[in-house]
Amino acid sequence: MALLTGRNSLLIYTGRKDGLGNRVRALLSAQVLAEREDRDLYYVWSTDKYFGPAMDDLWEYDGGRSVPRLLSRALTPVHGFKQPGPTTITDAMRDEHLWQIRSHGQPVTWDEDMRDWTEDLRALRPVPRIADRINAVFDESLRGRPYVAVQVRSHAVSHAKTVETSPIEWFENRMREVRAEFPDVTFYLSCDTPEAQARLFAEFDNCVTLTDKGGYNTVEGVSSAITDLYLMGSAQHLIAPAYSSFPNTAIYLANWAIPFERPNEPLEGPMTLDLPLTPDPLRPSERG
Repeated sequence: MALLTGRNSLLIYTGRKDGLGNRVRALLSAQVLAEREDRDLYYVWSTDKYFGPAMDDLWEYDGGRSVPRLLSRALTPVHGFKQPGPTTITDAMRDEHLWQIRSHGQPVTWDEDMRDWTEDLRALRPVPRIADRINAVFDESLRGRPYVAVQVRSHAVSHAKTVETSPIEWFENRMREVRAEFPDVTFYLSCDTPEAQARLFAEFDNCVTLTDKGGYNTVEGVSSAITDLYLMGSAQHLIAPAYSSFPNTAIYLANWAIPFERPNEPLEGPMTLDLPLTPDPLRPSERG
């Protein structure tokens, strides 16, 4: 097996219950480290009842090779897990054939000389069926107009601090304030439960959202989440929950161009919709 007999390698181990944002940032930051250290990249990305799709079900990805979780665990007596946080690379470490890093939901940040992994995120392209859906929704309902993206996390498995600090009432109040200032603005809604989506649709007109999103963390559900990410990143403003890595991914796709606010990070200064429009929703960082 090339992992054991080939070139020096790095294996990033993501958790079975890690969400999309945590998996992607761990994998792509590990890819940055592997490239810098001239190591082949392998990764554990479990597909089971907790998370359905593989990485290449979502994006066209050839930066590393997926390996089974049990193989990684079998190697730990000889190649123990390293941590994702700041780490001094010694000569002895560089002589090791295999580095295994357990992500714990975090990106790999071994030292300050690592380039920004979000460059690789922006370079990814969704698989054709997701790319087609992004383009279809954008062309039909969002192209050529400024809009505000609103992402609500209310699912039972959401981070407890997110649910506590980001209740749906906060989003309703903020959306009312935005509509008072911008009466004709379109809202793009990304909700992780149909109940939250129906509640906001009942109060606010001129809203756009996905239908038939699929079950939570199923292949279809996560594919819908990818669509949400690109359409959120293509907006002129983002209203997001606290303590969630999901909206961060949309912000990274936009290369931090999109103004955003959360309950724990209020907007500084007046809100505007002056951010240039996105000509290509698959490249939210490129503004016309």
